[in-house]
Order: sequence, then structure tokens, then C-alpha cells
Amino acid sequence: MTGFLLASQHSAGVQETYLPSTYPAKPDLPLKMGNSLLNPVKDIAIIILGSVLIVTFIRFRKTRKKQRSRLRQMLRNQHRSSAVNLSGPVEDLRSGFANISIEESFGDDRELIRPRTESLMTSVTENKLLELLDDFENGTLYNRKNMSLPFLAGTLNTNTKYLSFIINRYKSTDFKTYINRLRIEYIVGKLSEDEKYRQYKISILAEECGFSSHSKFAAIFKAMTGYSPSAYIKLLDSGIQPDLRSICMEEMCM
Repeated sequence: MTGFLLASQHSAGVQETYLPSTYPAKPDLPLKMGNSLLNPVKDIAIIILGSVLIVTFIRFRKTRKKQRSRLRQMLRNQHRSSAVNLSGPVEDLRSGFANISIEESFGDDRELIRPRTESLMTSVTENKLLELLDDFENGTLYNRKNMSLPFLAGTLNTNTKYLSFIINRYKSTDFKTYINRLRIEYIVGKLSEDEKYRQYKISILAEECGFSSHSKFAAIFKAMTGYSPSAYIKLLDSGIQPDLRSICMEEMCM
């Protein structure tokens, strides 16, 4: 303990006394200066880190957006390529329907409960769709693998509600059976007119008319003709040409 030495002269002698110092100790200036410099560094680091995270997030969003855009473009190109490669009258389906104004099926809920006998569209639109379906039937697009109602509706430049209505009302069947009938009629025609088709395996015939498996093809073929593919080919080879029109139409009405 520091202090000042005071000397007092007394009659009895000399007495030494230490008084405490009233001046405080000097502060640790380097430590305070270090803390004051560290705080701005922390703030800058936080700002930089936040900026990096924001930039990374923005780039991630842009990358995802570009990927989705590329995927949509690929689907459009695939759709366009399928449409361009159509054979026969079906090639002009899009242009033939371009001048028809299709009412969108986004009306009120009463649209959904209309009686079956009431049309969903104008007579002009209805007749045009029927014409396009005739062109579709005269082509071979129905043999496309994974043919679906949305795909055909897009090809005809209409919507699935209208197309399903037309098929149900005028073809007296649902979309799936409608496509299967066209496929079987196509392959029956090929077997009758071109003998080389009779040499093909059942799996090749199934693939030719768009079926995903030969077993499914064989089952539907028999349901609509009354014969298995093999039995039908034997009949043709023996010179018998059965009339299948009544059988096909009967199956379609079931």
C-alpha cells in the first residue's frame, strides 16, 4: 500500500505515519481499446454473413426457376414434336380448330350439374369437335403410347370437359374404351390387309397399336373381337374374314 510518509515531531519522539493515496490506479487502456475495436468488426461480420445468405438464397431461387422453365420448355417441345409427326389428316388438327372460340369451362357450379341431354357448348363448337374427331379417327395418333384425355384435348385445342362430353354423347362410351376400340380396329385392319403383320409376335402387335403390354392387348382384342389375336390370325390364314363390326359396337355399349 502506497502512501506518503509524514513525519511528526513530538516531544516523546519521532512517529512515522502512512496515509493512503487518494489517486485511483490508472485503467487498463489497451483492453478497452481492443473491445471498442472488436464491436465494429463483429457488426461487419454479421452484415457480410447476412449478405452472403441473401445472395445464396436469391441464386438458389433463380436456379430453381430456370430449371422449371427448362422443364416446361422440354415438355412443350415434346408435345410440339408429337403434333408435328402426326400422319394423315390429323396433322392439321390444331390449325383447323384455331378459328373456333372455345368457351372456357370456368362458369358457376350450375355448369357441373347440367343434364346429360343439355349441351355444354355452342352447336358450332360441337360440330367442329366432331369433325376433328373424325380426322383423328382417320389418322393413327390414337396409337401413341400413354395417350390420355388431356393430351388429345390439347391437340384439338379444346378442354377435357368438352372432349369427354363429345365422346360420351356421340361415341356412346368413355375415353379409354374409345381409344381401345380405335386401336383394335387399326390392328385388325393391318392383319387383314397386310399378311406380314400375321408373322409378328403378339408383343410387336401390341406395341404397334400403343398398348403397354401384350397381355393387356390380348385381353382387349378378345373382348372386342371375340377371338384371341392368335386365333384371329389363324382364321385369316385359312381364308375366313369374320365381320367384327357388330362385336366392336356391342362391346362399346357395355
